[in-house]
Amino acid sequence: MLAQRLATVRAIVIDAWVNLFPEEFAAQWAAQKENAGAVELFGEHLAKGSQVDGLVAAMDDAGVQTGVLTSGLRDPKRAHHKGMYAAEDFFAICDAHPGRFLVSAAVDKAEPPVDNCARIRELAQHDRMVMVRVTPLVEQYDLNHRLYYPVYATCAELGLPVSINVGVPGPQVRSACQHPQLLEDLLIDFPTLTVIGAHMGHPYESLLIQYMLKWPQLFLMTSAYLAAYMDDALVKFMNSSRGRGRVWFASDHPVLPVKKAVDAARALPLSDEAMDEFLGASAARVLAR
Repeated sequence: MLAQRLATVRAIVIDAWVNLFPEEFAAQWAAQKENAGAVELFGEHLAKGSQVDGLVAAMDDAGVQTGVLTSGLRDPKRAHHKGMYAAEDFFAICDAHPGRFLVSAAVDKAEPPVDNCARIRELAQHDRMVMVRVTPLVEQYDLNHRLYYPVYATCAELGLPVSINVGVPGPQVRSACQHPQLLEDLLIDFPTLTVIGAHMGHPYESLLIQYMLKWPQLFLMTSAYLAAYMDDALVKFMNSSRGRGRVWFASDHPVLPVKKAVDAARALPLSDEAMDEFLGASAARVLAR
């Protein structure tokens, strides 16, 4: 069982967000005008696809035991029509590489929410399905929008954590939909829902620290944000008794190459216990099903 495997590994390194992109899809994404800022910021390699063998090799080189693959919620037929991988493709990758991967699925289209909830229930039957992602920047709906509420309710019922992008995004789109202040509505309305703020929440780290102190079900992950640039107050929080385990390591590979992200993470001035919690121990407890 997944829960038993994760529970028995103390110093496991988990990358809570990794990607596999078909080459054609990656090229189309990089060519979109609104993504020009992300390509300029992170590099032209975003226009290239990736293969599972290359990802496994990159994880091995970085000392990462497990990566959380990110698909969309689309069913296989619709995903393949768009040139994307479906969650089922990633379940097959999990089977081919035992212990190396878990699976998450992002909301592709907020409408219709009933279909999204049915799809989440379908995927949740697989024990390697560990997280649902909401990326407000894509459709520009506020993260507390009514169309997302059925998704949050379903995940709370099923015990699935939800990763929600917060802070100013890389693509050249409006940021207001991802303001962390909007998190309070769902944290109040869904007190049993585990929420992980993705992509670091910059420049609102101080607010997020206060929210994590206030809401025990709220976490933060470093996806697409190099640890070398982390706010000093956040690093201090991670090293405190109340902050240990509240921030997770994630690269968003290949946005940030996993080795580069891990090296920067290990350079943080954290105690051994705080480092273990950051690099995987906390994620292992939360994601175990």
